[in-house]
Amino acid sequence: MFENVYGQEKVKEILSSQIKSDKVAHAYIFMGQDGVGKRFTAIEFAKILNCTTNDFTKTVDGACGRCVSCEKIAKNVHPDVHFTDFAKQAKLKEEDLERQKILKIDTIRHMQKEIATRIYEGKRKFFIVEPAEKMSGAAANSLLKTLEEPPENTVMILIGTHKETIPKTVVSRSQVLFFQPMRQDEVSSWLMSNCSLSYKEAQEIAVLSEGSLGIAKKLVDEKVEKEFSLWKELKTQKFCISEILELSKNVAKNGALECVEVMIIEAKKDFRIDPQKTAIALDWLKISRDLLLKNINAQVVLDRLFFDLSNFRNMNQKY
Repeated sequence: MFENVYGQEKVKEILSSQIKSDKVAHAYIFMGQDGVGKRFTAIEFAKILNCTTNDFTKTVDGACGRCVSCEKIAKNVHPDVHFTDFAKQAKLKEEDLERQKILKIDTIRHMQKEIATRIYEGKRKFFIVEPAEKMSGAAANSLLKTLEEPPENTVMILIGTHKETIPKTVVSRSQVLFFQPMRQDEVSSWLMSNCSLSYKEAQEIAVLSEGSLGIAKKLVDEKVEKEFSLWKELKTQKFCISEILELSKNVAKNGALECVEVMIIEAKKDFRIDPQKTAIALDWLKISRDLLLKNINAQVVLDRLFFDLSNFRNMNQKY
């Protein structure tokens, strides 16, 4: 089972055993850094339990990936597999996606109404909540009743990065599965097989990815060059106040956390060359990432970060 999930052998072993013994939990928390396969594993889980070709009670094979059910789940149009995320919330509220910073109680209540409906065409209903740590306190409290009294044949999966950012009451009512960072050889092997990279190129990216296949993919994507150039510009060029404020405003609208994480990767690359000069800048980036994970206003965080980094070239011994 879970043949399509790369790595994460322990998680796959646990889930496969539960599936075969018909002891699937009603609620899980898939915990781990971004880009290690949490969402993909949740989707594969839903496919296996709803596949109409491969019967998990009779075979060790996972989902076929070709039946109507598998294809609908892959396309996110299956009536019994639901995602509660910022995209769903934006649609419900008729707002822009970039305005969604937390999962609100109304969004969770909408999901609970969906949970209360009958199964339409599948065998199990799945509700996947991401990012779980972005639920408001009221939303998390509202979710508790569903976790305490789950409907039959319903599986809820909360996806998060840091256990401490999810209320203990929610954690205690769910089975937590930890997704480990992938080994460098796993990442480099995947890159060579799927991105046509040489061994040397794959190894270099695998080191920078820090165990995240998602980050590794971004590093081979030309779109990431914008974030890389941003790090280089902030440490080498002089910006006026208005330019910095405009920059932080634009980045805050288009994925502050993702931008900071990519800048951390590039800063670590510089750190290996000159630790003394880069250490404080790297600390600033990590502090900013932590603040963003705690839902501190993104533009405020980036204003301070970009002001500090814009002075990087003048900070000699302080770095």
